[in-house]
Amino acid sequence: MSKWNLTASLLKNRLNLFYVLAFAPILPIQYFGYVARRDLFAALIPMYGFLLLLIKKDKLSSFAESRQIPRLIGSILMLTSFFIYYAVALFYPQAQLYGATNYTVYLIGLFLAFYQISALKESFTTLFLIVATASTWYIGEWMELYLEPFVPFFAQIIGSILLILGIPFTFDNPNIFILRTLNGEIQPLSVVPRCIGIYSFLTFAIIIVVTMMEDPSNLRTKLLWSVAGIIGTFVINIIRVSFIFVGIYFYGFEIWSGIHSVIGYILFILWLAIFFLIFSKRQATLNKFQAFRRKLQ
Repeated sequence: MSKWNLTASLLKNRLNLFYVLAFAPILPIQYFGYVARRDLFAALIPMYGFLLLLIKKDKLSSFAESRQIPRLIGSILMLTSFFIYYAVALFYPQAQLYGATNYTVYLIGLFLAFYQISALKESFTTLFLIVATASTWYIGEWMELYLEPFVPFFAQIIGSILLILGIPFTFDNPNIFILRTLNGEIQPLSVVPRCIGIYSFLTFAIIIVVTMMEDPSNLRTKLLWSVAGIIGTFVINIIRVSFIFVGIYFYGFEIWSGIHSVIGYILFILWLAIFFLIFSKRQATLNKFQAFRRKLQ
């Protein structure tokens, strides 16, 4: 009974209840975003958005409660968003496409229901992250047309890596590999603009923009780290495509569908974790480097 009383007392706190309700839609987003659509980013991006809200806890605690009319409007937006997920999407799968946008509507309603309107400024980075990421598919389709001339250069990089690894292949044209697998199968493999990693670049760019908006560093530091992150994303994508080609060489083309998306998600998430770990420790690393340089002098 004491645990239930403790839980009830915690939820009476306005800030705690706000975060509980902000997290609640994450579970259906996980289902409709990943289990139903096999889209991992559709599930992960709202979660990252929620984490951005967590770092706003001290700021949100300083805002006054919402007034009656904004609270009513916010409650309607929240209930409508839940209805979309729990009711409409069960009968009309097309409503799944409303996923990320739905969460932004829900969060706007949540802010209006709990805090004065000026508190909405604290939701900007979260809302920008989710909405911008939801639009990456459309932007990526547009960018493919302009990246077509760069595909042969990307293919040459992959070809150089395969030569270093001793994997036999020839070029049928600048964008098509003819790979001879270990079992003797001759397998043509095409490199298309999407292979360059358009969607990884877009997703990383959005995440880095949001992160840099919250970071107090100067503009020069932010730009340098952003460029380093973009270069790292390109390198990770080269590793991804090379890994796929090596897998096909050893195990045949049948392995392609199993590793194509999975390895991309794994490498991208791992790269994000490494990048932000290094970024968070940048000042300590710089201090150690300067101390080492002073010893040398």
